[in-house]
Amino acid sequence: MNSIFQRPFVRSLGKLILYIWVGWGAVVTAVAVTFIVPLGFAIALIVAASPSATEADTLANLDTVSGPSTSVNELLAVPIEGVIVGSSGEAGLGGSLGNSATSGYDVKKMLYDAAGHDEIKGVVLEINSPGGTIYGAHAIADGVAHYREQTKRPVYAHVSGVGASGAYWAAVSTDKVLADYGSDVGSIGVVLGPFKYYNTVLSEDGGLLAGGVMTQGGIESVEITAGRSKDVGNPYRRLTADEQRLFQQSVNNEYDNFVQYVSQRRSIPDATIRSQIGAMIYDNKSAQSLKLIDATASRDEAYTQLAKAAGVGDDFRVTRPAGAQGLLTALLGVVGLTPPKHVATPLDTCSLTRTTLSYYGSVADLCQK
Repeated sequence: MNSIFQRPFVRSLGKLILYIWVGWGAVVTAVAVTFIVPLGFAIALIVAASPSATEADTLANLDTVSGPSTSVNELLAVPIEGVIVGSSGEAGLGGSLGNSATSGYDVKKMLYDAAGHDEIKGVVLEINSPGGTIYGAHAIADGVAHYREQTKRPVYAHVSGVGASGAYWAAVSTDKVLADYGSDVGSIGVVLGPFKYYNTVLSEDGGLLAGGVMTQGGIESVEITAGRSKDVGNPYRRLTADEQRLFQQSVNNEYDNFVQYVSQRRSIPDATIRSQIGAMIYDNKSAQSLKLIDATASRDEAYTQLAKAAGVGDDFRVTRPAGAQGLLTALLGVVGLTPPKHVATPLDTCSLTRTTLSYYGSVADLCQK
């Protein structure tokens, strides 16, 4: 008499673990992974994944976006679009920004994977971003440093539209910073807030759409620019002087780190960044005169320059992770816009207002109910 056994069909990162039961009269149904096995005899064969292959290779699926697909010399284009966050599922951001955000740690992983691909002769960060979280920008810079150290191959940054704040932080980690025509670069600064205070609230109204708050003394907004309390940011009380001082110190510390990094990578005196460049954003000509970028170049020109630095001449192709650019981010890239604004009620509490950011624009625009 035959017995019926259920065996799971296991897939681990593309490696199949197969259970093969062999015997007289055995019938294998692959879809249900059900095996009918005769009495007395069975053999199990297990093919396990290598311990080093515990994570999927982010470069397993690439599209050729420029050059002949048959070329053995590959340049990897890594898109950095929209707000830079830490992880792809960052709380408080995913629902608000959708596809118009880039995970710094995902980019870092991609650069680590690229170091293991000998066919990749160089990398270009394709940037159109107003910045974002400091740790996300740091992760990208760490990934660039790892790739450069492991391969001794060039990494360029190419800004198309905007490369500001945290995105500029990521850009200066590379060997060369190029900007497309009509781009905006800079915003070397740090922001925390805004923290709002509703002076003498008379009523709250959820409203049909956004709702609102009626106050007697108006709404005050305090924004800390350039660094204790559990309920800090509570709109029904002002920040204390000590809270503002502590936040200001935190922002100053991060700003010092930012200035030091740009000064080191771009050979610009610390004092020049603080007193002359500041946290302004600059057009191509001004940015180049201030040494914030190396040159103005189209995307194709950037590819050509990177290929020359990589020593592959005209024989190269440019690849990009498949599906890396969605419709929304593609449209943003064309018109040079920052991420879309969202309707928010005055009583919204957004996690981003509690995060020290290197971001160009209004942080409040990133938040929604």
